Amino acid sequence: MSSRLPPLNALRAFEAAARHGSFTLAAEELCVTPGAVSRQIKALEEHFGLALFARGHKLVTLTGDGARYFAQVTGPFAELARAGETLCQANGPRQVRLDCVPTLAMHWLLPRLERFRAAHPGIEVVMQTSVGPVDAARDFHLSVRRDPAHFAGLAATPLMTEWCLPVCSPAYARDHRLTSLSALSRATALEIRAREDLWPGWCRAQRIGPAALGPRLVVDHTFVAMQAAEDGLGVAVVPLIFADRLLAAGRLVCPLPGTEAVSGTYSLLHRPGKEAPEVEAFARWLAGECATVTAPPRT
Repeated sequence: MSSRLPPLNALRAFEAAARHGSFTLAAEELCVTPGAVSRQIKALEEHFGLALFARGHKLVTLTGDGARYFAQVTGPFAELARAGETLCQANGPRQVRLDCVPTLAMHWLLPRLERFRAAHPGIEVVMQTSVGPVDAARDFHLSVRRDPAHFAGLAATPLMTEWCLPVCSPAYARDHRLTSLSALSRATALEIRAREDLWPGWCRAQRIGPAALGPRLVVDHTFVAMQAAEDGLGVAVVPLIFADRLLAAGRLVCPLPGTEAVSGTYSLLHRPGKEAPEVEAFARWLAGECATVTAPPRT
């Protein structure tokens, strides 16, 4: 047997064929024909003077020598693959992986994200959205949550206060004469399953009870409630930071100005320990953006 290094193309074909248990599947992975894989393995067998595969009708299996050899070479191939991934990551764009609640991402963060991209062109933000408790097993650097019950034991830094207010379409406010708190009994209250705290918290701040409200229409999410309000189905209590663009465009109105109420605080969550510079840069930028969110003016 020759002591020189075996032909590397033949070795690659052998590793793929042994891993798949098939010359055909190995050929698909390597983008060659099954015949090419068979010839490469034959060359490797000739190099060692040993049969590495037993060939049958439409079936190939490793011989004892082939199985022992595969056990020794598969580990180095996996190490080579990992080394390539590490090299690409080190020379690719720096990433910040953010886990955020969907409505905040949709209505507040995404419209601002281009400012971060312009200031930090070498940093790529990868955003995933989820609701409920943070899944600490997921691959993320930072997470944004409002409910402390969802923090999953992560370190939390307060970002901004959330204010809520009642909204509806201009026509709905006019047709139902929504000029006072008592007029709410004539309106349909759009309730949100994902934010069952909003109507009760707002009512407490206005010192009115649930009996002051009219009939209910329940929807799943905040963005659905805003769409329902815009479509004239009723009045929704929603966070101001989600509705401000629709209010500015006149698609929604607040029929009861000056009735804004605090409905929570958003926090930035992270695991203990020092973060990479790009993650720290994003955290500083996000804190700066949140600092521009101020309490609504009282009228």
